[in-house]
Amino acid sequence: MKQVILCLSAFSLGLASVAAHAGYLDALKGHEGGDSYSVINKKGTALGKYQITAGTWATLGYTQGSGGNWSNYTFTDKARAAGVSSLDDLRYSEAGKALQERAVNELTISNWNSMSSQTRGLVGQTVNGVQITQESLLDAAHFLGSGALNDWVASGFDPNALPESYLAANSLSSYAELQDLILKRMASINGNSYDGFGYTNSYSVGGMYGATSDFPGFGSKRPVLIQEVPPYQGEKKTL
Repeated sequence: MKQVILCLSAFSLGLASVAAHAGYLDALKGHEGGDSYSVINKKGTALGKYQITAGTWATLGYTQGSGGNWSNYTFTDKARAAGVSSLDDLRYSEAGKALQERAVNELTISNWNSMSSQTRGLVGQTVNGVQITQESLLDAAHFLGSGALNDWVASGFDPNALPESYLAANSLSSYAELQDLILKRMASINGNSYDGFGYTNSYSVGGMYGATSDFPGFGSKRPVLIQEVPPYQGEKKTL
């Protein structure tokens, strides 16, 4: 299968390159904001094609502030050097589109580098009928946070190892539903399906942005403020 190296070149910031299939980011956008660089989620916390939160932008060095809402943040010299000095710039300008692509590359590489050797060692294996690829691990880290992904893997894929707050944050009633959701994302990023344990969600055209309040998280655990409400993400079909 054709692969491409996601290189950060001049803005690598010391992060190692990560190999990913050429279609990874195209698939990821279907889990997030679709083709829209300007869309903001319902709570005003995540933005654009990959629905990166204001807090994640801050961790990447492009904004400064606190709290979940974009109204609490301002843009840094690093963002201004890239031609983005306002929220409108980030959403509507060509510089803003380019910066969103740059940021998701940085976030993707950071997530990969934060995965444990045990987690990365899963590539090529099958878990509960889902083939594990680099892309599926990256998508799971995008969803859970790399630290929570590592915890899940170390537990033998026991969803009870994940914070209970993830259930309410995603409008789920059980850990079995959370397990389904993780595995469905991991399967779908590879173009496959996962039947799961009876919990179903559909993909809707244009991404899942409209039902996400604070996603994705940066760092060891995904922020608790996230809320994803099915039907959600990707093209219109049942997983």
